[in-house]
Amino acid sequence: MGIIKNYSNSEVIEPPNEIVALEERFVFHRPITLVIGAKLFTFTEDDYTIKDDEGMDYFKCSGNSLNISNKKIIYDLYDLPLLNIKNQILSLRDKVTVYLGETEEEVFATVTQKSMVNVTKYTLDFFNQAKDKKEFLDLKCDIVGNSCGVFYGKEKEGAPMIGKITRKIESSTYSYTVEIAPKVDIALMVAATICFDQLKKE
Repeated sequence: MGIIKNYSNSEVIEPPNEIVALEERFVFHRPITLVIGAKLFTFTEDDYTIKDDEGMDYFKCSGNSLNISNKKIIYDLYDLPLLNIKNQILSLRDKVTVYLGETEEEVFATVTQKSMVNVTKYTLDFFNQAKDKKEFLDLKCDIVGNSCGVFYGKEKEGAPMIGKITRKIESSTYSYTVEIAPKVDIALMVAATICFDQLKKE
């Protein structure tokens, strides 16, 4: 009780069912580790490609992360806009909204701080197409934002940790490694990582 956990040494666990938030094509039946490099988290407006730990391309991103009011757009490798992320800077509690495509017409997911005084716990709400219902992920972070466990349900109730976000700091820049369990939508996890980065900057 009251102990701040560090999730960097914890293992991801396959969920009991598929988690399909965006499209089935982004759900793999093997573990995936993605690297979101430092270029996305600078003032540059250049596009950035998200790769796995073996160098294979998965997504493209545009927009910088240090400007908290700036929109970030995630594309597939055919330059089709999948998701865009914008911070709700006027919210009483920290909240980031993820929209489908390039517009703000349809909400894909929201990440909300659980309380105004606790900066280590967030909830990601989304619609799971595999179960045809709304579900949530618990995001549990260490106090400095170097690691975050992503749980399919409530950690305290024994929910599996389906994803792990780890920040790597090199000199004045940093990047994220995202370990994703089998059967989990990797587009959802990329969006969760960018949201996590924005929330920890505030």
